[in-house]
Amino acid sequence: MHFKSIVYIKLFLALLLLFNYSCETVGETESGQLEIYVWSHNDYDQDKPLFKALEHGFQMIEADIHLIDGELRVTHDHPENPREIPVLEEQYLQPLVEVIQQNNGSVLPESTLPFYLVIDVKTEAEATFGALMEVIEPYREYFTRLENGIWKEGPIHLLISGNRPKLSPDDADRMVFIDGRLPDIGSGLPSDLYPLISDHWGSHFTWNGIGEISPSEFEKLEEYVSKAHAEYKIIRFWATRDTKEFWDVLIRAGVDVINVDDLQKMRNYLDGNL
Repeated sequence: MHFKSIVYIKLFLALLLLFNYSCETVGETESGQLEIYVWSHNDYDQDKPLFKALEHGFQMIEADIHLIDGELRVTHDHPENPREIPVLEEQYLQPLVEVIQQNNGSVLPESTLPFYLVIDVKTEAEATFGALMEVIEPYREYFTRLENGIWKEGPIHLLISGNRPKLSPDDADRMVFIDGRLPDIGSGLPSDLYPLISDHWGSHFTWNGIGEISPSEFEKLEEYVSKAHAEYKIIRFWATRDTKEFWDVLIRAGVDVINVDDLQKMRNYLDGNL
């Protein structure tokens, strides 16, 4: 199976100078294993939130948040008893800082790809974003960010998904990136604010992972990938099956980020054991 390099290095040099973004989204580790972005979907539902994904070497970890009584609770649905639900800082931020300190400034020292903490906002966008920035501020040094128009590299890239705030590409100070959607392609949104395009698989394709994908749908998938890459963006689809057949198709088409619930199965796949 042929795995395509997603973005050509020479075309990406200008962007690298701006914010040291990784131009390789599919590659191999020193041991020769395939390495792609793996998005730990609803990571808080794993038996070991955060740590299971890190143990498997996965670089995108998703935490859904609700702003409830001034606190950011990590859960998919609005809880009946909010105080029983962990807050973002305790479940993800503080443990990540400990990992970074133990790893001499890196979340995943063996990975060739940047690490993303993905915050999927479930409550009102602007108010939740404001609360998030207050919680994040004490950890500023750990995040890749703009300060006075200059990019400063940190071990964590913070990506906002779900109910996303409206941010200006002209902002000189920023600690976040935004998860785009397919309609955002061609709208002029820069990749240093919208580095990723994500969308619902079933909204664009009928193939459900059973049998062969039709040539027309595979061509359509390749076109989406090509359009995203032309804007120096990576691409993901959610609501895809956790199967070898589905992952084979996504990677063959050049999809950069694989949305996954079964982390062990994906690790087996990448290791050639599936």
